[in-house]
Amino acid sequence: MASNAPSGMVKYTSRDFDSIMKDFWDLVPKLTELWNPSVYDASDSTKWNPDAISDPGVVLGIFLASVADMLGVNTDWLANEVFAPSVSQRKNAEKLFSLMGYTLGWYTAARTEVTFTNNTENSITLDFGFNGGNFCTVNAYTDITNQSRVITYNILPMTNTYGAAETRSKRQIIADGTNVFADTDIVHLAPGKTCTRVAVEGSLRSVAKSVEEIKKNNCVIKLPSQHIDTTAVWVKAKASLHDTYLDTQWVQVSSPSEFIEPEPMFAVTYDNYSNAQLQISNYINQLENYSNNYLVIYWIECSGAIGCVNANVLSNFQPAKPNACDNAKYTTESGDISVSNLANTSEMPHTYTVTGKSPETAKEAYRNSRNYINTWDSLITLPDFTRFLTREAGIDCGTVLDCQKALEINLAIYKNTNLTDAQKSKMYITYHDFPESSDTYTQFKWDNILDIGFDPTDPNRFVFSTNFQRYTAMCFAIYNDFNESEYTDTTYTPVKKNTISTVKYASSSNDYDYAFIGYQPPMNIINSVIDDYRPLQAMSVELQFGFVRVFPWYVVGEIYPKTTVDKDKAKTIIANVKEKLALYFSPANRKLGQKPTVMEVVEIIESADSNIRYFDAGNLKFPVINWGELSKVGAQEHIDTYDIEYFNPISFARYQDLGANIGESRNNLRIAPDWILE
Repeated sequence: MASNAPSGMVKYTSRDFDSIMKDFWDLVPKLTELWNPSVYDASDSTKWNPDAISDPGVVLGIFLASVADMLGVNTDWLANEVFAPSVSQRKNAEKLFSLMGYTLGWYTAARTEVTFTNNTENSITLDFGFNGGNFCTVNAYTDITNQSRVITYNILPMTNTYGAAETRSKRQIIADGTNVFADTDIVHLAPGKTCTRVAVEGSLRSVAKSVEEIKKNNCVIKLPSQHIDTTAVWVKAKASLHDTYLDTQWVQVSSPSEFIEPEPMFAVTYDNYSNAQLQISNYINQLENYSNNYLVIYWIECSGAIGCVNANVLSNFQPAKPNACDNAKYTTESGDISVSNLANTSEMPHTYTVTGKSPETAKEAYRNSRNYINTWDSLITLPDFTRFLTREAGIDCGTVLDCQKALEINLAIYKNTNLTDAQKSKMYITYHDFPESSDTYTQFKWDNILDIGFDPTDPNRFVFSTNFQRYTAMCFAIYNDFNESEYTDTTYTPVKKNTISTVKYASSSNDYDYAFIGYQPPMNIINSVIDDYRPLQAMSVELQFGFVRVFPWYVVGEIYPKTTVDKDKAKTIIANVKEKLALYFSPANRKLGQKPTVMEVVEIIESADSNIRYFDAGNLKFPVINWGELSKVGAQEHIDTYDIEYFNPISFARYQDLGANIGESRNNLRIAPDWILE
């Protein structure tokens, strides 16, 4: 029978019920002449009618088509789960993306800075110490959607310097050397003075496990919770449940693969159901007389994204210790002590706010994993390098070029008919943008080489290619919003502003006119990036860091509110505008080679505060976007200007608040005077 069956009976393109039923009806006459359903076609009594749904054969066909349709859907679903763009189940995504070393994000507890202010005329003493079971807390009573909800924030003791090593690109576990379980954290507040602590959203929970039980479970501790911020987990050792903590300091590491040295370490891992658990180092087996001891695990059970709060909504300060305030009559409810907090709905530059996050979904993991580079077995390309660079800790934005890419950029500039030869000469990338060492700026004068020109037909004009190594990837990056930069040389005097060490290169005889600022990340950051890349090399490619061309700029214009406002309200509106501009144009939200536009500036300003009607951009003397910054020589203030014609793909437009004065002692951003009540 099988040998006589016609070929092509099964059509692999037929996957749904209707197409399978049609194939079934077409197949029946080819297979048998014996089937005669009880209902016949009126026009032809010899032809069977597939509409005879009461016929057992038709019922069987419908049943088989339904089963095949279901199997087809399930097959498609399963097939989609093995491909990154279509995976939908988190568990499948964990296995799939782990093949390239990418770990899906878990719960992140929202964090913010909480400031306490003494509003009395007397000195007040506060103690933020841990009482052995709880931290001091403050509460919010509505979430970011204005729904009624109690959100608790735990105040971490000794965190006035917390997060000093953190950036917006990387969140540490807990800053080294910070004892968040300090039983005493006393602060003396004089009248009008403030103090700030970091607060973490969630509930502090703990569980005690005997060392003997931990050893029986292969050094794995199951935590009775799911909503765990894995960066806020602590392990403390006790000789017994009623004793104080031992001196043994258990340190959290990112992975059990770091359990190399026999040291007290632990790492957070996940079981087959995505539940967080602790893996304890085998060092626990090497401790003598330790089997009768206990390990106490503390963690923050958080709400993820729901735990974020707006500014100044935290209140109801609850001390952890009865004598936390030396005078009980001073309370936050009476207004003697006021509480303010930063919003953590978005991460703010130069603060320790952290936006709460819920577990990463499979679709989110696919988008985010595209910025994760694993170069063990893959061919390295410039986009790979760029993604590798921008995922490094502290790197806000950056790009990577090689000699060929620089040549292509120069050719594009050369062929641009909208530019004059003088403008092109300023934009070209030269080998001076690819310094051979950190001392390159001591080897030449920028004012002699900037107008060097470029001619693709003249080999002598390929000045960057003759001095640029073939297998070198040149990185241009901005670290931590320009903070903590270190660069010195023997030829130029570094100009330090806001902790930035940079070098200015004059483009004319005027002491206050410049081409741009040359910026390079600190050498320790450069070395860290190179060290991270070195184990991943698949080709003999060398990383070097060039100097980003930085162009400071500020905004000039008047803001017209919807109604007249007093001076305090005007200051608040201006502060909101400047905050939104700083966030929107911060390096973490921009790219190299991206200039600001007037429309961007206008839209950001007009949406910064609900009281703004419109923004009058610039005036006859100052346009809305001005390329310069305020400097001071002695007591004399100057506006340093920069030549924006030098802007190219390795340049960055750095927004700065000019300050209170520009030229004729008037604000660069202000509320229209006629709309301010005296």
